[in-house]
Amino acid sequence: MPDAGNPGMGPPPTPPERVAAEIDALVKKQVEIGMDIISNGEPAGIGPGTVFRLVEGFETIDPHISDQEPVVSLERVRWLSRDMFTYADFYTDMFGSMMGRVRNNPAMSMRTVVTGPLKLRSLEPFEHDIQLFKEALQSHARDKEAFYCVVAPEWLEEFVWNEYYRTDDEFVVALTEVMAPIFKCVVDNGLILQIDDPAISHDWEEARRPPMSDADYERFIMLRIDALNAALEGIPEDRVRFHVCWGSWPGMHTNEQPLAHFAKMMLKVKAQAFSIESAKASHRNDWKVWRDDIPWPQDKIIVPGVVDHTTPVVEPPEVIADTLITYANTCGRENVIAGTDCGMRWHAQAAWAKYENIVKGAALASGQLW
Repeated sequence: MPDAGNPGMGPPPTPPERVAAEIDALVKKQVEIGMDIISNGEPAGIGPGTVFRLVEGFETIDPHISDQEPVVSLERVRWLSRDMFTYADFYTDMFGSMMGRVRNNPAMSMRTVVTGPLKLRSLEPFEHDIQLFKEALQSHARDKEAFYCVVAPEWLEEFVWNEYYRTDDEFVVALTEVMAPIFKCVVDNGLILQIDDPAISHDWEEARRPPMSDADYERFIMLRIDALNAALEGIPEDRVRFHVCWGSWPGMHTNEQPLAHFAKMMLKVKAQAFSIESAKASHRNDWKVWRDDIPWPQDKIIVPGVVDHTTPVVEPPEVIADTLITYANTCGRENVIAGTDCGMRWHAQAAWAKYENIVKGAALASGQLW
């Protein structure tokens, strides 16, 4: 399944003629291994690519200058973090191999520019993808809850050059407004909307922006959260999940914004459930935020990641159970759902092995908690 933390680093979109079969197989497999809440796996469109299909005002251009231009160019990739400059040799080697797999992904290998006012073209392609998901659910998972992921406007902002709106703030507000019907479409079709927003944490470490003070960062993020909440107006909170991670790439993450610095802002999003990275080594202790700093709201659901998306190492069920029990004891056992740190970037066998152990670990935790 694709990776919200870095849409460009997931596999390329499935060919159109294979999408229906791929969604059906993904749903069937999730049911077979015992998952309670089903995802469509996003084979039809990954991250920003979904929105680029639906909204006009974007232009995709090829910034390639010559055959001698590096495969990885700072002119192509906007979301580079400060760590990627601090540890330039490591990341150059890593991205050099990864970029070979995604060179044909427009969201990564081309430059997407805003050249005019953003307008929704049509929801028809999006509705078609949702219908394929619903057909698979009807065949394999009639009694299951299901969610559909949509990239957050704030995250899509990191992949686009704004050459039309006066400021990036104006651009992301306009983008959020035009995406409101996309959000509503998911919920109107009986699905839970998951908004994938790594930017709420990653904007802090993004190299293209000058470093911000805590106060400046709060103003920056809250403008985007307020815009998102306006776009969610009328959608019940219990139909919305909000996903946060710190970027999916394996490697150093030494400039990250700590969860404690933006947790209160995150909880202002009009969502009931919050999917948060918790398995990666740098975030194993984040549960202490809810114990020591901010008591978890008892009307909210936390979906801690119990498997790490940056490594193919498969976490044992017992380790997963311990994570869930820790969160249950901290946030309330009725408020915890097992999740992943983000979508899996690894070979399907490694990804499914992780998912299977989530199911086993959740069963172990439930047995101890109840």
